[in-house]
Amino acid sequence: MTKVNIMKNMPEKVIIPLKQHDGSICEPLVKKGDMVCEGQKIGECGSYDSASVHSSVSGEVVSIEEAPHPSGNKVNSVVIQPSEDAECVDFKPKDVSVSELANLIKDAGIVEHYGTPTHMVLKPEGKNIDIVLVNATSSEWIGGHYDTPSQYSSQVLDALKLLMKAAGASRGAIVLRNDDLESISAFDGLNFDGKNITVAPLVGKRKVKYYFKDMASDIVVVSQDHIYGRKILDLFTYNVTGRKVSFGCDPTDVGVAICSVKSAKALYDAVNAGKPYIETVVSVSGKVKDPQKILVRIGTPFKDVIEACGGYIGEAGKLIANGAITGVAQYTDDVPVSKTTTSIFVQSVDEVVRGESVACIHCARCVDVCPVNLVPSRLTALADQGRFDECRQMHIMNCVECGRCAAVCPSKIHVLQLIRYAKSSIEKAYEDFAPKESSTNLKLGCGCSGGE
Repeated sequence: MTKVNIMKNMPEKVIIPLKQHDGSICEPLVKKGDMVCEGQKIGECGSYDSASVHSSVSGEVVSIEEAPHPSGNKVNSVVIQPSEDAECVDFKPKDVSVSELANLIKDAGIVEHYGTPTHMVLKPEGKNIDIVLVNATSSEWIGGHYDTPSQYSSQVLDALKLLMKAAGASRGAIVLRNDDLESISAFDGLNFDGKNITVAPLVGKRKVKYYFKDMASDIVVVSQDHIYGRKILDLFTYNVTGRKVSFGCDPTDVGVAICSVKSAKALYDAVNAGKPYIETVVSVSGKVKDPQKILVRIGTPFKDVIEACGGYIGEAGKLIANGAITGVAQYTDDVPVSKTTTSIFVQSVDEVVRGESVACIHCARCVDVCPVNLVPSRLTALADQGRFDECRQMHIMNCVECGRCAAVCPSKIHVLQLIRYAKSSIEKAYEDFAPKESSTNLKLGCGCSGGE
């Protein structure tokens, strides 16, 4: 398996944001001068759309203040100075009933890498989930430190069963990447619940729904090509299950819950080790001396993570969280690792492209690379003029934010940023009115009627 190192040195301080998810911010349960223990709840979620926050270290609360956040904003955060006394708080007893699992997930502070609290994915209000998918197609999302490949595969399978119980789902699947031979070999031939696991590739129209019919187990392991982007869930749902997600909806509207390996590992640890979500694996790459995947405590500043990887090579020009193409550039390395942090990418000064944007030359390269058949150049022009209704009519909400359009643009237009700006404006304008329209421009089904 891909080696995951453990950050051994304790940072001088940890900065734990009270909002590490989409939804409401948590209320602090501590104040300046309080002593806290590792695993202690320090932020209470007052509504269903939030998840609890816990201390990742033992130490003294030195302040509660607005601090930098990987999203680019400032968020009310608890700043803790770690102490040498590593006192831990037991989170929950190991034996948890099925009815308590969803509340356990919320109380453990488990959040998906894309920001949604996991309990909301598994138990969406007014919806029924019958399939749970664990997305293991990206190596950046390997969310735990495993001693052996068999330990990795067996724990993920156990975690999938827990996720299915929490959701009340009858079927589940673990989705690997076709070229991830280590993960495939870890699952292939494994005996689980008295049955041998066979990793089946997804080809043509043969989706997971057909494998469920052909195989004796309600849990299957399949593999597919790697797809990425911040908004790939609708596309991922169709690719894997064949269910089409309508415009303005999400996978839960067609009965599918998508969880990451990180959240699966976090639930396994919460149930079996009594540990809340206080650590995560981050992939550090670029201009650092020792690029690696490293297990760090949530709240650890980026600069301490980079120092644990040998430090910068030369002068850093740009620091990007969560992907060189689709991520967010940071204005300081004091920003902390949060539950949604998957990677840190460092560029040198020479690598940073600072050319100014020029007028579109209508080369259509952005159209050629768009995986969902949009016209990014036109959408960008409309977004720049504030013509959001027209953007919506051109199905801008179907954009999966993969960033390919911006990467190939010879005019250096900020295509992805403008599309995100328009989508955000549309979401705010239509938050009380979400029509379930059908899209006709997509071959892969995003925006078509739901169901199998």
